[in-house]
This record gives sequence, structure tokens and C-alpha cells, in this order.
Amino acid sequence: MNRVLYLEFERCIGCRACQAACRECGGHDAKERNYVEYIDFMESRQTFPMMCMHCKDPACARVCPANAIQITKDGVVLSAMEEKCIGCRNCTFGCPFGIPKFDFEKNIMYKCDMCYERTSQDISPMCASVCPSEAIRFIGFEEMMELRRKRAQSNLLQGKKPTEQNKWNFVPETFGVYTE
Repeated sequence: MNRVLYLEFERCIGCRACQAACRECGGHDAKERNYVEYIDFMESRQTFPMMCMHCKDPACARVCPANAIQITKDGVVLSAMEEKCIGCRNCTFGCPFGIPKFDFEKNIMYKCDMCYERTSQDISPMCASVCPSEAIRFIGFEEMMELRRKRAQSNLLQGKKPTEQNKWNFVPETFGVYTE
């Protein structure tokens, strides 16, 4: 896999097509593994997609006493393995983003696996394949870097200058996996 999942939160229109597509993905048991959140529901209707960051050193995997959470050679953090998960829910408490959810009926954690069966074949994950506003894209590393440069230039052209408080507004939100 040599592409990344690229997010542009301000493009999200709150249609939740990504959630519906996630439910349809094979092996997801009709449960969405991504979420759409409101930035500040009391002040704005602006939404943003919330997905697993597939951290390089994932807290969910570190706190798992049964070693049920595996990381692929591509760096994708998978859901808990059914045969190993002991249902302790440490992963749900350990993730700082609140991504892993617990299925009380099956007694197992589930989370975004970046549609690994698809992405390992260089096919876009379900959420990215249906996003009408391109808030979620599965793109190559060079394209991501170009978008990142354009966004930083755009912010600067508009007279904005990064400060310590808003420096993250100048860096596109990206996550995913890139390996050469």
C-alpha cells in the first residue's frame, strides 16, 4: 500500500455516506467503524469525519493484555482478533480519540481497519469511495504533499499567519499509512 487516507474536515457536508458505506463493507457486521461528529453542535452545523488514526504506536494495541490487536506490515491497526480478545475493553479506554467500540453481544472490540481487504489491493476504502465532497480521499503520497502545500499557501495568501494556538489550521489533517 502506498496511499494514504486524506481528510479535509472543512469539506465535510455531514451526509454520513461514509458511515453507510462502512456498514456495507464486508466483515463489518453492519456496524459503522467511522463516525461523523459536530465541531460544536450548539454554535455550528459543521461536521467532520472521525476515523482511526492508525497510529504508529497505537495505544489500543499497547494496552491490550491479550495481544489481540494486530498491526499489518503496512501499518494498518486492525480490530481485535476474535480468538484472542478477552473483552477487557482496555483498548476502548486507552485510545485518546475514542475510536474503538465494544460489541457487548459478541464481547469483542471493533474499529476501523481501513477496509484492509480493499486497501491492501490499492482499492479505496468504502468511506473514501463514496464521499461526495471529497472530504475523505485515498490518495498517493505525492498528491497528499501537493494538497498540503497548496493549503498552506492558501492560508498564507489569505493573510493568515500561524501562531502557537492555530498552527494546526495550516497543516492538513492526514493520517493513514504510507510505505515504500
